[in-house]
Amino acid sequence: MPFATHALSQQSGVSAEPSRKVLLVDQAKELRLYLTPLLRAVGCEVVSVDNMLAARVELGRCRPLMVVVDWRVLPADGSPGCVALRSHAQHGDVPILVVVGEHTPSELLETCVRGGAEDCLLGPVRITELQARLDVLRERTPGSPVWPVERRTPRTVLLVGEAPNTPGGLGADLEACGHHLLYASSTEQAVARVAEYGEPIHLLLTRARVTSAEEMMRVERLRTEARLTRVPTVVVADGDVTEVPMLGQVWLSARTLAPRHLLSRINGQLQRNLAALLVDERVPFVCPVEYREVGSYAWSSCYSSELSPGALFVRTLVPARPGAALELRIHLSTIREVLEGPGIVTWSNPYTARRTASYPLGMGIQFLGMSPRRLMHLRELIRGTRLM
Repeated sequence: MPFATHALSQQSGVSAEPSRKVLLVDQAKELRLYLTPLLRAVGCEVVSVDNMLAARVELGRCRPLMVVVDWRVLPADGSPGCVALRSHAQHGDVPILVVVGEHTPSELLETCVRGGAEDCLLGPVRITELQARLDVLRERTPGSPVWPVERRTPRTVLLVGEAPNTPGGLGADLEACGHHLLYASSTEQAVARVAEYGEPIHLLLTRARVTSAEEMMRVERLRTEARLTRVPTVVVADGDVTEVPMLGQVWLSARTLAPRHLLSRINGQLQRNLAALLVDERVPFVCPVEYREVGSYAWSSCYSSELSPGALFVRTLVPARPGAALELRIHLSTIREVLEGPGIVTWSNPYTARRTASYPLGMGIQFLGMSPRRLMHLRELIRGTRLM
């Protein structure tokens, strides 16, 4: 389950006027009794249904602001319950938020991840958390945050010759580094993507089977036609890189460079040092997570999607600002334990209704000051996940 699969659908069903409706899926009716007054108090109209099939039918009648799903309506057989909503032809891109408990089986939360849920709240739901999500969905808060320093702004990469979600691909690793990816399979598609995007491209990255003068000229034509002649260009060859004129292009060999070193060289071209995230060692790791900025009293919840020995990758519509120092609570529901520790937000991608690039919503949190015992625990968790 690559991290890159967590991008929102690119459907164009966003209405000019934000909806006031919130679709609440709650079979036990406990959640609706608690949430309905809170949602109405902040100006929302609540539409309640008992199951995912009824929720899909309701999506055909209206476009809600978001769908809130109680974990108890999810199928216990491991099938991705949220797919019924995400696959809706017209309104399948409406954000899905799942409410879980401290001891919700991790398998059920994983079904939400596979089904495309964007966010998770740990019950009992805090009104401040709910309000933050409503504000960003109503576009009452800026979709693009004010970045504190240039070195933490997202970088956009045009990747030619690799499809999204390619297993073991460069795109998935770069998205896990917080970069924004434009994928293209050909020169023509690359030119179209650049024109559609309309914002600066920071790196042209293309794949090649072999090193040859013909391949270099192909890349040079791509740079010219896409008007990227002044943009740093990296070519990753499947074979060895031979000594030939590079025409201002940086050629790297996927055969001779380990994935970590290859990624480090590419990030170097983007002027980003993200080696501490250990992206190449990440594994799928789904569980509820709470965090708060150091000095704050308010906790926020979300869910993790992946874990490496150096970082936690989380999914949420309302991530903390990049550079923020956080306190973390990682809820390990399988063993009923909470792992606590500090971290810093290395990258942050908040929700926005209109996106042309591919990137994960949420944030990458680098672990800081972890004790040897906690680091050992993390490595055991990663090792256990790989063996499953």
